[in-house]
Amino acid sequence: MSTYPNKLTLLIIDDDVICISSLSALFSKLFNVEVARDGKTALQSIMLKDIDLVLSAVNTPIISGQELCAFVKNSQLTSHIPIMFLAEQPTRDQEDECLAMGAIDYIDKNVRPSILVSRVKNLMAMVAQQKKLAQVSCTDGLTGLANRMQLDTTLNQEWYAAVRGGHPFSALLIDIDNFKLFNDAFGHLEGDKCLKKVALLIAASKRRERDFSARYGGEEFVLLLPFTDLAGAKTVAEDLLDKVRKQNIPSATGASHEIVTISIGAATFSPTEKTCTLSNATELLDKADTNLFKAKQAGRNRCVWD
Repeated sequence: MSTYPNKLTLLIIDDDVICISSLSALFSKLFNVEVARDGKTALQSIMLKDIDLVLSAVNTPIISGQELCAFVKNSQLTSHIPIMFLAEQPTRDQEDECLAMGAIDYIDKNVRPSILVSRVKNLMAMVAQQKKLAQVSCTDGLTGLANRMQLDTTLNQEWYAAVRGGHPFSALLIDIDNFKLFNDAFGHLEGDKCLKKVALLIAASKRRERDFSARYGGEEFVLLLPFTDLAGAKTVAEDLLDKVRKQNIPSATGASHEIVTISIGAATFSPTEKTCTLSNATELLDKADTNLFKAKQAGRNRCVWD
């Protein structure tokens, strides 16, 4: 289905085609709508997409709604996602079970559409407010990129998504060359301007919706590239190197180049490659860090990869 960046995303789970169709029609003008006809497909969507609210039948094929709820609520990566149950034949015992598992609501599937819309809208308003607060707490104040805390969370999320989806996942670790010399020569205000310019270029290098840029610390940045193999990561890195050079920012006396440049370490995790030795997200970033060091040792203003 089409997605709209300013809309929240509702995942509807039901094996009844007519029910899915009517619910989709009810909510498609208000939210991005994703649908799944069984719990397994729904779980894949939850792990791979940015789902804001789950609206699920209690009894779903393969993985039941209750089993799905238990999994979502027991995972650090997904426990924040609210789950709302629609019951074909609601009972007090079933309601107790669903709410005890962490569901945020449990209502009769035959409730008036206006009531259902109001409940979902109220929950989505709460989700939107929480996302705004999270964005403020997870944003680097100087550059506007994500901060280290958000980077750690997203890095792990994308790693596990790559493992489950079997797709490549690349990371670029980026460092502004001789930045201490730049700060000492021109002052911290000019240093901050330089950081902001480079950060904007890094953010503009994202080519997919899931690409993610963050300030790693000091003058170091990270660009995460899900669904991108090493060849694609190299293309992004070379393009970024060129864009920074074209800024023609004068460097400090004693720097390795007359203009400000960057160095990049690239690393790729390919879950389908038998030769891939990386076993977790930390190792992916460590590999990129090792290659960044090699780029520095080789004269800076370049990207190094394995």
